Amino acid sequence: MAALQVQADNAQQVFSQYQDALLQVQVVEKQTQHKTSIGSGFYIAPELVITNYHVVASRVATPDSYQLMAKFGDDGLQPLEILALDVVNDLALLKAPARVGHFFALADALPEQGAAVFSLGNPHDLGMVVVPGTYNGMKQQSFYPRLHVTGSINPGMSGGPSVNELGQVVGVNVSTGGNQLGFVVPMAQVKALVNTKPAEVPAVELLKTQIGQQLLANQQQMLEPLLNANWQMKALGRGLVPESIAPYITCWARTNPPRVEQEIRASAAFCGLSEEVFISHQFTTGKIQMQFEWFDGSALAMTKFVHHYANKLKQMRPDNRASVRDVGEYSCLSDIVGDKQVAARTIYCVRAYKDYPELFDVLFLAGTVPAEQQGFVSHFSLAGVSQQNADAFTRKFMETVKWQ
Repeated sequence: MAALQVQADNAQQVFSQYQDALLQVQVVEKQTQHKTSIGSGFYIAPELVITNYHVVASRVATPDSYQLMAKFGDDGLQPLEILALDVVNDLALLKAPARVGHFFALADALPEQGAAVFSLGNPHDLGMVVVPGTYNGMKQQSFYPRLHVTGSINPGMSGGPSVNELGQVVGVNVSTGGNQLGFVVPMAQVKALVNTKPAEVPAVELLKTQIGQQLLANQQQMLEPLLNANWQMKALGRGLVPESIAPYITCWARTNPPRVEQEIRASAAFCGLSEEVFISHQFTTGKIQMQFEWFDGSALAMTKFVHHYANKLKQMRPDNRASVRDVGEYSCLSDIVGDKQVAARTIYCVRAYKDYPELFDVLFLAGTVPAEQQGFVSHFSLAGVSQQNADAFTRKFMETVKWQ
């Protein structure tokens, strides 16, 4: 009980000292002047505020429709402008109305594992709160650096600070995994963004150019280790599929029992990066997904097996979310590869990003021509990659994943 009381006292002290440096970030529709979404932000200097990119994304995507406003307690709304973005790490630096008083300082080091941390923000538009928790280190098997903290980071707290017991910022609230699992962008990424601060507020089109450059650099950093790695493989039925590729790519398998009505035995394996980069509420990118399935329907007539097999091939889809405003139509090529013993039909599809012309989504599917009522399907999708990396990854995939 004494420890809980100390933590509560510390939380109250942090909140009392820094509440004037917190604000609610509102995305307001220009036509109706009604808010459409909210988040949190915090001052690190008299006119500089940190928040999440996803909090202000609507302003970037459709600047003619939305504006950003700051709300301080019961005070009225005041305008905010975007100075710089880090879309990969979900951060934004804003120019805000000048404030005096305390500002949040960025910590020089992360806490020790098990140390107390406090997440501040405005959950569900209920007013500013402080949520005590515990620092549990860096999120494991993650390509995008995140701190793992306990404590409820609820909707509306995105963009608020997570601080140590001295009130120094160790990171920015970004997402929740539910059940007291919170994730925070580390302070190192915040400091890097602050160092890019321009002298003037940039035009939205310049921000989009910067987003494109950040996405291009991110996909290169993500794919280069995969292209250079010696993939460790394992058997799946009569196929060879990846077992280990890179620390941030997880692989797992599943075997389904035979279905009585179809008498088909299926085994599946999956590898991928489930994390993604948020561009807008209709558009995400930065994902890598691979799927492999082996089917044995030797107890079936060939016509029934082929029908089931063809339906499975039709179910393969890209893994990221995108609208017609964001991407073009897929352009696809189909071919037969292999030899007389083992032949496969391949489908390779690409669609271009409209605002970021150097980036593409890629969908690849290969299915062996059914023989002896058996088949092997391999599939991958890449979201937001360059043409060069798309071609290189496809070659790597086709050379490595094999049907024996």
